[in-house]
Order: sequence, then C-alpha cells, then structure tokens
Amino acid sequence: MVADAGRNSEAVNALGSAPAKSDKGDFCQTSKQYPIFGKRYDILSSMKQATKRIVLAFRLAGEPGRRKLDGFFRYMADHQLDWQLQFVRIREDFNAEFVKSFSERGIDGVVYSLPDAKDGAEELARLDIPTIALDIFDESILGGRRKNLVYIGGSCKDIGQTAARHFLSQGLYRSYAFVPDLAGHTWSRLRGEAFIAEMAHNGFKTAVYRTRGKGYDLPKLRAWINKLPRPVGIFAAFDDRAIQVLEACRDAGLDVPHQVAVIGVDNDEMICPHTTPPLTSVQPDHTRIGELAAEKLQEMMDGRRSTRPERISVGVKRIEVRESTSPVTQSGRLVQRALAFITAHYAEPIRPQDVVRELKVSRRLADLRFSELQGESIGKAILHTRLEAVCRRLVATNDTFTNIAASCGFHKLDRLQAAFKVRYGMSMNDWRDKYRGA
Repeated sequence: MVADAGRNSEAVNALGSAPAKSDKGDFCQTSKQYPIFGKRYDILSSMKQATKRIVLAFRLAGEPGRRKLDGFFRYMADHQLDWQLQFVRIREDFNAEFVKSFSERGIDGVVYSLPDAKDGAEELARLDIPTIALDIFDESILGGRRKNLVYIGGSCKDIGQTAARHFLSQGLYRSYAFVPDLAGHTWSRLRGEAFIAEMAHNGFKTAVYRTRGKGYDLPKLRAWINKLPRPVGIFAAFDDRAIQVLEACRDAGLDVPHQVAVIGVDNDEMICPHTTPPLTSVQPDHTRIGELAAEKLQEMMDGRRSTRPERISVGVKRIEVRESTSPVTQSGRLVQRALAFITAHYAEPIRPQDVVRELKVSRRLADLRFSELQGESIGKAILHTRLEAVCRRLVATNDTFTNIAASCGFHKLDRLQAAFKVRYGMSMNDWRDKYRGA
C-alpha cells in the first residue's frame, strides 16, 4: 500500500520503502508501479525524469480515499505523466513549516483534503501554487484564497436526493429521518438539507437527530429512534454513522429493515456487505473525483492559471441496495418490479403497456403508483433508463452514435439526440469529450 510522508516530510515510494535523498531535496527514485485495488499503474521510471513535483495531502484510510487515489493514478497512467508524488496522510504532517518548504523544494502542485490541518491550510492559502481542494466544502479553510484553486467534491445534493428517491421508490413509510455526523461537518449538513428538501418536495417531513460535539451518543440515538413512527426510513450522513444507527436499532430490539430502513453514504465494500443486516449505501463517484483532480492539476501546471476558484461537483455513481432497506408496501414492490423489468429490457422495443402486462395490473393502477412513488410516468422511466445506458456507452466505448442508439433502444438517432440534449443540457459529443477525460 502507499505509505505517507513521515514527520520529516521524507518521500516514501508506493511499495513502502523510503528512497535515498537526492540533490534536489526529498524526492528521488521510486517504484515504476503503484498498486491499488489489485491493479498496478505503471507511472514513473525514475524521479530524475519527473517533470512535476506533487504533494498529495489527504487521508487514504477507507474506501473513498483509495478510490480517489485510484482515479488519480489512472489519469496519470493514461496520460503517461511522469509526476513525482509525495504523500501526506495525517494533519500533523501538513503543518505550516512543511508548506513553507514548498517553494525551496520546487513543489509544482498540491492536492489538499485535510481540513483539520488548519495551520498548514492557512499557509497554503498564501501561495499561488496550483491547488486542488478535494471534498472541502468550507471555503474559509483556505482563507479566502482565489488564485489557481479548483474545488472538486461529491455532490451533496445528489447524495441526499438519491437516498430520498430510493426510500420513495420502496413505498410509503410512516416517517423519515436524517442522522448527521457527530462533528457537524458542512458536507453532513448539506447532505441532510438535500434529503430533507427532496422529501418535502414529495410532501413528507423529515425528523432530524440533534447532537452536539463528539462522543458516545448511542443511548440517546437509540431513544430517539425508538420514538419515531414506524416503519421509518433513516438516512445517515455516512456509512460509519449508519452502522451506529443499525447498532441502536439492534439494542432497541427494532427490526431492520421492516421497522427501520437505513441508508448510508460511501459504500465501503470492506464493511457494508458485512453489517447486520448488510447496509444499503449511496456511492459517490470517488474515482471520477480523483481523475478530475489530476486533470485539473495538469491544466494549471501547464499554464491555465486562474484568478478565481473553480468549483466542480461530481454526481453519484450509484446506490448499492442491500438488506438494510426493502419495500414496505405493495405499491413499493409493484414499482420495484416495474423498474427491474425496464432495466432488463430497455434495449428492446418495450412500451409502457409491456411493463403493465408484466405487472399483471391495470394500466391506471400502474400509472398511479408509479407517479406517486417515482415522480414520473412509466414512459419517462423507460426513456431515462435508456439515456443512462447511452451515457455509459459514450464513456466506455468508441461506438458510433448510430450504434449506441440502436443498442440502447432508440431506433432513430435524431430522437435520441433531441432527448439527450433536453435531459443533460449538452450534446452526446460534448458528453463524451467531458467525461472520458481525453
């Protein structure tokens, strides 16, 4: 695994062995391969050949950090970038003294995601060095810096909306709730606000768990959950908090998912499949965040400087549905069956009446339930499923637009192009250019 820079800011190579000092500072020869998620990325052959020196300052513990690093390495490998990397994983190492050394050591760029390293951040804010701020939602952390700065983060709005829409697709719960993180981080608040707004848009109120400061709050959380009208759908700000909700439910003798359904965020695949029951989780596109970090850093270091911060919000990759959520009503089961049929057959010439025939209910009932729980018609659901498949093929293949249209259920290319522009606000060609990182 990748090791971090020690307190003496010594660079450590990807296989964990410390290299010898070079005459240019603390960067020198490293391994040619970076291993992550079972893959090895051939990036550098020699530090003496490196053209740029980069500090990567963010936590790699947990799957989100590893996914971001995976995306960063992928971009470097795809573009054959001979960057020299130094890793800092804990806030104590990213201090003011360390940041002050950047100029004398010839640091060309920084990827920063250690919001608790306040003294280092204050010093970084005084520099003009190209900087990528990853998942930093409180801009005061960098002291109002404006030059050569790009903020990249997962969309809190998309995360909250995805969780809300999943609950709504399952049927009508008696109540809904949001459990924030204990520390009151901005990203937690924004996710909660998006969830609450989406539920309100659909006519439902959301209970919010109130807590102050850090510490053990399981008894209080258990008592609060026990008072919620059941069945209740609970959205937690991130996976660790969702696991605490599961523990509180277990201690209170509440059945998950039939009395309490729970959704987390990050989809940590080392943990979520092994909780009791396995945890449903929204997965932000962390890999894409890492790719964009490398792409935007390269642009700035190649001369595309700016006098005001750029902000990029990356949407949700998917929601991984596990046993901590399940349909609670016949209506929810009906909608899930419809969605499963559409997902399996969208490439075929299916129409709403084919979906209704599969459900073995009246067209009126199917339309009513679908509209109530999904907020769209069956026909729109078919169209949107096809368009999502088009987006995936645009990025993953070099197929012509005509072939993509045919493989995704569109028999006329012009109809696809018009629908795509309405849905995404850009052409298919622009989408491919934007999201392939080429």
